[in-house]
Amino acid sequence: MVRVAVAGGTSSLGRLVVNAIVAIKKHDVFVLSRKDSDIFASEPNVKLFAVDYAVPATITAVLEENRVDTVISCLNLNTREASDAQLNLIEGVGKTSTVKRFAPSEFGLDNVEVAKVDFDYPVLEFKIAAIDKLKEFPSLSSIRFITGMFMDFFGPPPNPPQINVISIVIDPEHAKAGIPGDGSATIIITHTTDVARFVAAALSLPDWPEKVIIQGDRLTLDEVVAVAESVKGSKFDVTYSSVEDLKAGKITELPSNIPRYAFVPKPMVDGITQTFTIGMAIGLFDIKGPLLNDLIPEVKPLSLEAFLKKSLQL
Repeated sequence: MVRVAVAGGTSSLGRLVVNAIVAIKKHDVFVLSRKDSDIFASEPNVKLFAVDYAVPATITAVLEENRVDTVISCLNLNTREASDAQLNLIEGVGKTSTVKRFAPSEFGLDNVEVAKVDFDYPVLEFKIAAIDKLKEFPSLSSIRFITGMFMDFFGPPPNPPQINVISIVIDPEHAKAGIPGDGSATIIITHTTDVARFVAAALSLPDWPEKVIIQGDRLTLDEVVAVAESVKGSKFDVTYSSVEDLKAGKITELPSNIPRYAFVPKPMVDGITQTFTIGMAIGLFDIKGPLLNDLIPEVKPLSLEAFLKKSLQL
């Protein structure tokens, strides 16, 4: 049995991770949050603690008092403030006498490899800062969960949505696609619910490798379109964009994103699309390395085909 704390466990991917751990019914689960909340009031097996991420000592105290031995960070590192919170979390964790394992908020690209190439990735600085910070605590075992692109962005979200998503690459509802490059690039895509299930299952591993890939599906971009067309039963209107065009801001607009502009402004949608599609075209989502799937074969992730059939209710 593991005593695990999830930082940022009240929403988005963090909430999914908490739910997946609870579903196993093997571990004691704690949630670290910036403020008090009754979100888990109906779940007696989850205890929430409000912590001050600006004061690492308060984090240390909470973890030690509750004999927490594993911490998973699901903090959304989209601002420097959030990055500073994770760095302080690592400081607080590293100074405990109880925590032996820590997972930073990675969940995407292999940022160590991204740092080696010329790629404008806004959160790269924050991701690398966490990796470097962990080196200050060599006795703390850490793991980077690398997931590729979230599959959620390739189909209509559930209602209510599990994470805030926009449509990227394909728009199955409107049979349209905007493909970066010539379509031959390979990408890893993994659904967030599968990410959560793999993370929960990894708690039972006796040892954590430095990094593992969680793989839902591995396809070329042209294969992504072919799968979507097969599920939809119709040909898509496909536009190919060169990396040069994408860098110039020439983004193929997917119709399902238009109503989302009321919540996520179009420049932000275009910026997110630009970053991820350039990354796909230059091969950053063709991630190589050890698969967590091989260590935990009992967890069966969704394929893109199964996800689209489910999300389109076909």
